[in-house]
Amino acid sequence: MSTGLWMSVAITGGTMLILACVGLPFLIIARNGQRLLATGIPAQAVVESMSDTGMTVNGQPVVAFALGVRMADGHAYRVTHRQSLPRIPMGVVAPGVMVPVKVDRERRERVRIDWASWRPTSYNA
Repeated sequence: MSTGLWMSVAITGGTMLILACVGLPFLIIARNGQRLLATGIPAQAVVESMSDTGMTVNGQPVVAFALGVRMADGHAYRVTHRQSLPRIPMGVVAPGVMVPVKVDRERRERVRIDWASWRPTSYNA
């Protein structure tokens, strides 16, 4: 093989390795989020605060949420969570808004906002 071919193979292999190292964590997070939405315990959460992380995923901002989670059995607790905010609820979601979440059965601090089930309502304590 010529030096030019070896260089091309090395560059292509290095690029693929870098893309795998960067992209793999995002794929794992997305897969875990989809699993949690499919198998998690349904609950409600009130948005206590939210802040922009400065990151975007697929053109959607990733937001750091402080959520007050209330389980169906009445158990309530606070959790911090990062998740992308879709464009449709972007202007409506604010502190005080109630959002549906799915809670991990084994680790209650792991939640996922279920944007597909979300309807605008506010929390009246």
